[in-house]
Parts: sequence; C-alpha cells; structure tokens
Amino acid sequence: MSRAPHTICRTKRLAVLAVSLMVCAAAGFADMFLQGVGGDHAMSSTHDRFYVGADKAFVGESFDWSGVGRSSNGGWVTMISPTYFVSANHYHPNAGDTITFFEGNTLSKGSHTYTVDAFGFDTTYGGVSSDLWLGRLAAPLNPKHRLAVYPVLALANDTAYLDLFLLAYGAPNRVGTSRLGAIVDDFEIGRTRTLRFWFHAEEGTGTGAGDCHLIGGDSGGPSFALVGGKLVLIGVHFTTNDTNGVPDPEDSWPFGFGWSGDSFVPFYIDQLHANMGVERAVLVRSRADFNLDGRVDSADLAVLLSAWDESASGFGAAHDLNDDGVVGSPDLAVLLSEWG
Repeated sequence: MSRAPHTICRTKRLAVLAVSLMVCAAAGFADMFLQGVGGDHAMSSTHDRFYVGADKAFVGESFDWSGVGRSSNGGWVTMISPTYFVSANHYHPNAGDTITFFEGNTLSKGSHTYTVDAFGFDTTYGGVSSDLWLGRLAAPLNPKHRLAVYPVLALANDTAYLDLFLLAYGAPNRVGTSRLGAIVDDFEIGRTRTLRFWFHAEEGTGTGAGDCHLIGGDSGGPSFALVGGKLVLIGVHFTTNDTNGVPDPEDSWPFGFGWSGDSFVPFYIDQLHANMGVERAVLVRSRADFNLDGRVDSADLAVLLSAWDESASGFGAAHDLNDDGVVGSPDLAVLLSEWG
C-alpha cells in the first residue's frame, strides 16, 4: 500500500503542531537526500555550495544562487523582485526575522543580512489556502550587494514544462537534480497546484547520481529550471512521498522510490503580482528568451547565432532548444516561432 505523502516539515500551524513534531523528528533536519548519500556527506564535493575541499566540483558552480537566503528561524526564501520573496506557507520567516544571503559559492565571498517585514500573503487555489507564501523585506535589496532576483518561468501550458531539467536547493546548502515529471493538484495543505519530481532507483537511472529527494529542512527552498544557462524559478518545496526504498507501482515513476513536490509558482503569478505593490517578477515565457528580459527578440537571436554548432551535451544545455544535442537550424526555427 502506498504511504501517504506528508509535508517536509510543518512548523507554522497550531492545528498540526503535534504532527509537525513527529514528522520533523522522523525526517530530521539533515541534508537534502541525494543518490549515493544516504543522508551523509558522501557527495559534498559535488553538491554542497560551500564545500571547502580542494576536490570541490559543485554541480551548481556556474549559476547564481545569491538570491536564495535562509532566515533566522530556518525558513528559506527566494527573491522574485528587489523587495518580495516566496517561501512555504507552512514554514516561512516571521516578521522581524533576519535573512542571510551569500554573494558567491564560498562563505568568504561576502554575506548580507536583511529583516523580514510584517507583510505576508498566503496564496489560494479555488478559494482554498495553498502552500505558496509571499513575503517582503523591510527594505529592498541594495544593488551594491549583487544579490540575484530570479525570473519566473511562465510557459504557455503545463505540458510545456514536462521533463524540464531541475536544480533543487535544500538543506543545509545543497543542490540536487531531477526532471519535472508531473503537474497535479495536491490536497495535503489546503489545495496546492504542485509540480512533482521523482527520486530514481539507482545511479545511472533517469537523471543519474545527484538525483534528489526532499526531506525535513528543505521546505520553502526553490527548484529552478535553466534558460540560457541561467536559473529561472519554477517551484517552492513543500511535500514529499517516500516509499522507504521499496519500488511502488503507484508512486514510483517509472523507476523511483517516491516523489518530491513543489508549489508550482507560475500557476500563482497573478496572485503574487496583485500583492506586490508596484514591483513585478520578470516572466520568462520561452526557453528562447536567453537574456531573461521577458521577450524573444534580436538580442536572443544574436545569442543563438553566437552559439551556432555548439555541442549541447550535459544537463541544462543553454541554447539547444529542441534538445537534439547541438545548436543549429532547428533551434533557430524554435526561436523564430516564439518571436515577440
């Protein structure tokens, strides 16, 4: 029988406080679970953002993680404008908490601390509370701090997101990989439009080593897709279904040991914008929007032409729009079809 899904770590609602303590105690505030790790640090050199060993080969080294911060209460935030951030409704920062951001992928690169404002907005789905939460800093990010603000990937329909490569950020500062497998409704916390990704059975299966499964402490962290070799926000962690290492025909897709679930941020973008004052998130509506300015135009064409005949092997190929392994005329056709 399938094990019922549970939130990664409930901490905010008094009605479920007793369950919160049991779930958190069982899962623990350990590191993001990755293939071959089993909860320890066996893959720290490749998946820990701040690993300090000479053998560091961080999978996310070429990307800008500076707009992902963690608050003094343990909650995660991801900046979508200079002042506003998203988090999990069941595990978000409180007014007066501080949030720390790091400019680079070493602790010595520089950190900056901001305070959380009293404002907060809980998104809804069909008139029912969901788990995506919008928060606000007491003061906007200082441009001198060089902290990232992430665009949101807003494609034409749910099908367009399927099988996108994901980079998921979790505790303590780890990055794992997967591919988006499904977009569904989840009724665990109210009603939440949810993207799911699966933890596969063996290294070399699916996305291979580094494939991740969310655990306690990851709630509120982000999942990103890649456009033009840059991070674009697509999900915020809130739930997981763990089959305890036993393949389950109902929940394993197709070779997995359980799925992880994120609030599907693009679904809520109108609600977010309605509560962000004059600020707005940049919406990336096409994988051909290489410079992430919200439109496909001559600037993106110039980028594609400069990458012509580029090999696109490996994850998150920056300019291979049809995923055939090389940048060429089929990719140009895709870009032109999405012009404007």
